[in-house]
Amino acid sequence: MVDVFISYSRDNKARVADIAAAVAAAGYDVWWDAELPPHRSYGDVITEKIGSAKAAIVVWSRASAQSEWVRAEADVARNQKKLVQTAIDDVMPPLPFNQIQFADLSDWTGDPAHSGWRKVLMSLEELCGRGAVSAPPPRPIPAAPPPMPPLADPGAATPPKSSFLPWVLLGLAVVAVALLAWKLTEPAPATPDAPPVVAEKEGDAAAEPTAAASAPTVSAPAEAFTLAAVIDDPDGFTNIRAGRGTRHAIIGKVLEGETFLTYRQPGAWWRVRKGDGTTGFMYRKYIRLIEGAAAPAAVEVPAGVGGSGVVIPDSSERLLSPDELRGLSAGELRIARNEIFARHGFRFSDPALRAHFGRFDWYRPASVTVELSDVEKANVALLKSAEAAAR
Repeated sequence: MVDVFISYSRDNKARVADIAAAVAAAGYDVWWDAELPPHRSYGDVITEKIGSAKAAIVVWSRASAQSEWVRAEADVARNQKKLVQTAIDDVMPPLPFNQIQFADLSDWTGDPAHSGWRKVLMSLEELCGRGAVSAPPPRPIPAAPPPMPPLADPGAATPPKSSFLPWVLLGLAVVAVALLAWKLTEPAPATPDAPPVVAEKEGDAAAEPTAAASAPTVSAPAEAFTLAAVIDDPDGFTNIRAGRGTRHAIIGKVLEGETFLTYRQPGAWWRVRKGDGTTGFMYRKYIRLIEGAAAPAAVEVPAGVGGSGVVIPDSSERLLSPDELRGLSAGELRIARNEIFARHGFRFSDPALRAHFGRFDWYRPASVTVELSDVEKANVALLKSAEAAAR
């Protein structure tokens, strides 16, 4: 059994070799198809290795996002709850994997203190059940011998010998070695102003939270997002990042013509929120406010089955299919997804969602954390994917 399986595109083989070497240096047993035996079927070996691995790292790039093999391997890893996503260039994981967090390694050069690489190691530690091997402590530097005393003048009186000076020099050398060892093994400081990347808990929670999802959500008050805006970017899209600055991970994108919400803030980076609930920071230069426009309605109230307002009454009891979601609007899909959370008494922070589900006698808001069944998690992922495609 291997610890870590790596899925990638052969166009990125040189870069993936660096990642595989770093994972192995951290103390994990790694397998990637550079080690494929010549007498075995590719599909058989891949299926066997993913199934036996404790974690599966998928390396997304422009090339791998187009690869049916990489998508299939990522889907197997996701279903087995062992998926660790990375990106080595400016690309988002394709649907439906863009709903799961990923580590941005686009500017990683092997630095063990890199924020994206530390996310990868945290996920491996959780999935493989042990921590990465620390670098060995530095070897002590032998103390320099004390200088030889000058040759005595035969005609001069011989001074008394001192046994104190060598011990002082030896003590200073030991202190210097200890300080050097402490400095080399000191943990890297946390990056300032880097809020945790967590799923928004407005019924838009990820179906499979990662280790970071247990951290408290850091966000502006919901009522602060009162200004509608679009991007003004010649590239046709603008990234949303987890913190203020390009050193932070990309957690979403806004396309040309897509409306999002923000509010007036100091500084060059503004906090924004997309229609799907993705909340992060965008460079102010690319934000164009729609003057006089009101914030778009957060919820499209559906008629539901028989006018009940409930879109899919049994979505907590059976697996949904893509065919039955065709014809539903993005607003109806959002309500259908949040119905699953509402049945468990999820307390929504979005006032429009609170008002919608507050109409039902069965809705009893109780907690901001709920436990979903496997069927419900799969349906939430499918509904969110369909919702994104319908926008």
